[in-house]
Amino acid sequence: MCFERDRLGPAKKVFAAIPVKNVFSYNAMLGGYSRMGLLDDAWGLFERMPERDLVSWNTMIVAFARGGLCSEAIQFYMRLRRALIGLSPFSFSGVLVACLRIGDLGLLRQVHGQVLVLGFMSNLILSSSVVDAYSKCGEVFDARRHFDEMEVKDVLAWTTLVSGYARSGELESAREVFDQMPEKNSVSWTTLISGYARSGLAIEAIEIFREMVRGGFEPDQFTFSSCLCACATVASIKHGKQVHARLIRTDFNPNFVVLGSLIDMYSKCGSLKMARRVFDLILMDGDKDDTMLWNTMISALSQHGRGMEAMRMFREMVKGGTKPDGVTFSIILTACSNSGLMDEGIHLFESMEQGYHVIPEEEHYVCLVELLGRAGRFNEVKDWLENMPFKCSSSVRKAGGEIADRETNGLNSLDDKTSMGYVFLSNIYLAIGERDEAEKNWKLVNKRQWRKERSISWILVDDKLHSFSSSDHLHPSKEEMYSILELLANQIEDDNSVT
Repeated sequence: MCFERDRLGPAKKVFAAIPVKNVFSYNAMLGGYSRMGLLDDAWGLFERMPERDLVSWNTMIVAFARGGLCSEAIQFYMRLRRALIGLSPFSFSGVLVACLRIGDLGLLRQVHGQVLVLGFMSNLILSSSVVDAYSKCGEVFDARRHFDEMEVKDVLAWTTLVSGYARSGELESAREVFDQMPEKNSVSWTTLISGYARSGLAIEAIEIFREMVRGGFEPDQFTFSSCLCACATVASIKHGKQVHARLIRTDFNPNFVVLGSLIDMYSKCGSLKMARRVFDLILMDGDKDDTMLWNTMISALSQHGRGMEAMRMFREMVKGGTKPDGVTFSIILTACSNSGLMDEGIHLFESMEQGYHVIPEEEHYVCLVELLGRAGRFNEVKDWLENMPFKCSSSVRKAGGEIADRETNGLNSLDDKTSMGYVFLSNIYLAIGERDEAEKNWKLVNKRQWRKERSISWILVDDKLHSFSSSDHLHPSKEEMYSILELLANQIEDDNSVT
């Protein structure tokens, strides 16, 4: 009871007052420590236990796995096997989580084999966990094979397979399995919607959301978040407002993830005013200390080129008692870079550790390099790179282009086959008048057949999404569009000649 109420002190006192402690009272303390994330306390108590049963071992294995100490979870499982006191399906649930987090497919196959040998595959939860583990390790074929071998399949097992296909980008297979489900719930619908949204098929995701609502299923927090992200992806404010309206009519309080997605949707759909209005309403309701919401709103201002407003909001955030985190500084440094606020950005970077107790990481150095590079302060870029507290990685090299010929050789040795670093380096050479060096970089990009990532624009006409990129010749209406563009260009020239 004390642990359920998060009252650690009273729980310890009650436990200490027990005159004769048995394995059940010890297990109660182990379970309480585990629920509160006090893994060191749980571990110490476990080692002092005069007697342990299977529940004691399983509690520790699951606690370590969920707490991210995957190696310790696997070691405890191996100790349990050597203890020769037996195993249960619950023993394997923690081990499967550990396999998943460390991405060890070989270990996963060994655990699966032991589950088969012990005859635990009839346990639905464990079987679904095996399907989930294979799919999250990228082995969807093995996940499907095991799924087909299951004698009994509940909605969890079906949803797990749908999630596996969707996560792997095999949306046709995901939809096929989804349509075959004998029973569906809100989680299975949300899983499919999320898969389409992650794959960039936003309109399809929104249409599935409509099917879900028409079918009488109630969307949850994850459903709304996925749909709002889909609307933001294609900048469809029409669909975004429809989802927002449905959210208002739904009788539950949205969490911070949904509210952040709502702000982000309005911002990316071009309505910064509505994004700010949603944010202000949240503050009026008293929710003022969630860092993620502040980050989302500051990012929205940054994306719209409102660097000074972003800085003012950052100061308001700090003044109100909300603690900025690493993400906050990545966003605000980017805002300073985009808006030419060089001195402000450098001051923020230098005050991160002392003023806000946030240790600068690689992403912050990337932002700083970009900030200085845009200002043409190339010598300072080199100084910062040379004095970094960790080794300069590929992302930092891409951001800075390394400024000099010596670093071009470093770029050549990078693993990724993109042109980003060379594009940035070429831009630096052009900025300082070294056109020949810029051309060398472009020739290298062309020789290696690397392509700069293209920007794409979308427009929604009669519920049909049209996408365009630079020099696009694939659209079926390209002749008409280029004809209109030519007329507009001629009209501009005529107007200029008159003036």
